[in-house]
Amino acid sequence: MEKVKLGIIGLGRLGKNHAGNINYKITNADLTAVCSAVQGEVDDVMAEMHPKYGTTNYKELLNDKELDGIVIASNSAFHSQMVIDAAEAGVKNIYCEKPLGMTLEEIDLMKRAVESNHVNIFQTGYNRRFDKSLQTMKEKIDQGFIGKPILIKLASRDPSWVADHIVKFSPTSGGLVFDMLTHDYDCARWLIGSDAETVYGMGGVYVYEGLTAVDDLDNCTISLAFENGVMGFMETSRNCTYGYHVEVEVFGTEGSVRMGITPNKDRVVSMNKNGVNTECVSWFFEFWEPTFEAELQHFADCIQNNTKPIVNFMDGYKAVQWAFAAKEAVDKRKIVKV
Repeated sequence: MEKVKLGIIGLGRLGKNHAGNINYKITNADLTAVCSAVQGEVDDVMAEMHPKYGTTNYKELLNDKELDGIVIASNSAFHSQMVIDAAEAGVKNIYCEKPLGMTLEEIDLMKRAVESNHVNIFQTGYNRRFDKSLQTMKEKIDQGFIGKPILIKLASRDPSWVADHIVKFSPTSGGLVFDMLTHDYDCARWLIGSDAETVYGMGGVYVYEGLTAVDDLDNCTISLAFENGVMGFMETSRNCTYGYHVEVEVFGTEGSVRMGITPNKDRVVSMNKNGVNTECVSWFFEFWEPTFEAELQHFADCIQNNTKPIVNFMDGYKAVQWAFAAKEAVDKRKIVKV
């Protein structure tokens, strides 16, 4: 069986990682074409990975009929237009990083473009569904191990940022809720099998004062009521001094499933006269690396076997819809119906 020919748009920190996974680890895929608005990024990947060609014009990839699929890993602000352009150019298999869009109008335009142009496979980049620990949790919940779910709690804490970097990054990321909590929301609705009904939140600028000028936060909490009656709670931070920390727990009538209680880097525990020490994971790449490979392996497999992805366009669409309700809830400190 021939390899799936993939082109990738965006070669920043995650895009280059995706390119490397396609090139080195996904045996049924071929990194055929790469694109970045930054010529130096194209040159670096061309020299290292030797795809067929590289370009700074993403529409060149969209119009390349030899490609079997397109991976969009550009800046979040460009996702919407690139997906629309891809659908209208006849691309039938699209992988797009989250968030899909930055406004409700954008995601509605994307939805129409994807549906009217009959895109076959559309996968949204919510990589947590490919984490083996979370998959085990999902299996146990579905099998009734914890009885009826009552409460889901999620924590997402980024390590401390350089102040200037976070202020510069914030406007193009969509802000704290879009950039981080859509991951948590997609994970939550997948684990418990329900969409949110209402959301309430609060947050503020506690560390990085420059975020106030760009209307963003560095810490917030969100409470949710799901349609199936499950209660939800999320908390997120941009200034975790001890490393990168993700924690998920689902508590039910008969028990609990939990992962990430402490963000261990490995299984080593060091002990001396100063006490006991466990080193923590330092960054999200380190924590989630296996999932980035797995999600693109899944995309290639779906194209090759003509099967549907486990995280699709509507999953990404619903996450953006929820994010607008959540941001309003946090900004106005009121209950918002999703």
